[in-house]
Amino acid sequence: MIRILFVMSILVIGGCASIPDDLSTSPEQTLLPFAATVTSKPDNQTARWGGEIAQVSNLAQGSLIEVVEFTLNSRGRPLKADTSGGRFQVQVPGFIDPAIYAPGRMITALGSFAEIKEGLVGEQPYRFPVLHTDQVHLWPEVQESSTRDCHCDPFFLHRSFMMRPIIIVPAN
Repeated sequence: MIRILFVMSILVIGGCASIPDDLSTSPEQTLLPFAATVTSKPDNQTARWGGEIAQVSNLAQGSLIEVVEFTLNSRGRPLKADTSGGRFQVQVPGFIDPAIYAPGRMITALGSFAEIKEGLVGEQPYRFPVLHTDQVHLWPEVQESSTRDCHCDPFFLHRSFMMRPIIIVPAN
C-alpha cells in the first residue's frame, strides 16, 4: 500500500507544470513585472513578459517583435484576456520569420529591460518598453476539439433515434 502511494505521489509531482527551460531563471532572481515599466527606468533588469504578437519587423541589426502584453500563468504561458497591461517590443538578434511568428501567436520572452522607444500604434504615439533577448518561446497553437460528430449516447447505437420528434395527432 505504501509503495502504491509513493509511486502515485511521484507521478503527481512529476506531472506538475513547470516553466520551459528557455524561460527559467534561478529561484533567487527577481523578475521585473511588466506593470513596473511605467515607473521604472530601463536599467537592464531581468524580466519575463509574454502576450500576443501584434507584428514582426526584420531590421538590419536584428528583429523587433511587437507584443500585446497578457498576464502569464504558472508555466509562463500568456493568458489571453479582454484587458492588457499595454504593449512592448522584443528585440532579437538575427532573423525572425514573420510567417511562423505571425500576428495572433502567443510568445513569452526572458531578457533585460533595456530601453523605452517612441513609436506608433496605428496613428497614436506610444512608448514601448523594449526587452533585449535571445530567448523567445513561441507557444504552440491550441486547437479546440469539435464535438459535432460525437455519438456519445451509451444507451442507443444511433443518436438520430433519440433526436426524432414525436408528433401526437389528436383523434377525431
